[in-house]
Amino acid sequence: MKRFCLLLVLILSLAGCTNPDTPTAFEYKGSKVGDHNAVIGIAGSLPLHECYRSVELQTKKRPYGLTVRYEDPGMERAEQERLAIRNAAAYFTLIPNAEIVRFAFPNRTYAFSRPEMEAWFETDFANIRHEKELQQLMNQKLEKLESTDSYFRRV
Repeated sequence: MKRFCLLLVLILSLAGCTNPDTPTAFEYKGSKVGDHNAVIGIAGSLPLHECYRSVELQTKKRPYGLTVRYEDPGMERAEQERLAIRNAAAYFTLIPNAEIVRFAFPNRTYAFSRPEMEAWFETDFANIRHEKELQQLMNQKLEKLESTDSYFRRV
């Protein structure tokens, strides 16, 4: 009986260590730029979350936007740029009033505007309802892209 109780306690404690409901960025869909907790939650759910350092919100006047600051991710520039594109698309999809998104790394900053990204992706981010839909759109676009240099404008 002792072994059974010990086994039951072990199983229950191990089951408590895993979280099958790990939050995804899409749980924040419909948030506003001014919702600091949502913006941080999104940053913690997207690629490069392990390098996330801080966020600054521009909420006083238009264009509303945010700047996410990262530590050096220690990866190739092209991969960093592709992840920045993915993250910007996610922010525009999840935060309808976000008009500008910037990602600041120690050696460079990437800036994205909603109209430019929507034109480039040939879609209105407001119409994307599910995470799989956004992933499929990004994969289709980024697979065809040989270089990200032509997309970026440095600030």
